[in-house]
Amino acid sequence: MPRPPRAASNKPLYTGTTTQGRIKTIVRGQGTGIISAPDGDVFFHKSDVQGSFLDLAVGDKVVFELLPDSISGPRAQKVRVAPAKKSR
Repeated sequence: MPRPPRAASNKPLYTGTTTQGRIKTIVRGQGTGIISAPDGDVFFHKSDVQGSFLDLAVGDKVVFELLPDSISGPRAQKVRVAPAKKSR
């Protein structure tokens, strides 16, 4: 018997401000980390990383979308390693 088609996810999609920063702290056991950004520290979860969470290291430059949250503080989503600048 064929399955009925899945309904679209009703989880809202949020977009934030594209921001750059550096990995300040990583807690691998919890799958979380902190990014040092120009406006202050930002929390991220491994599910917010594009690519492998295990490939991130303290000091890596990253690009992410900053989501303001008045309750728990700012959060990063779509975290990815910043592209390396080309040397001349």
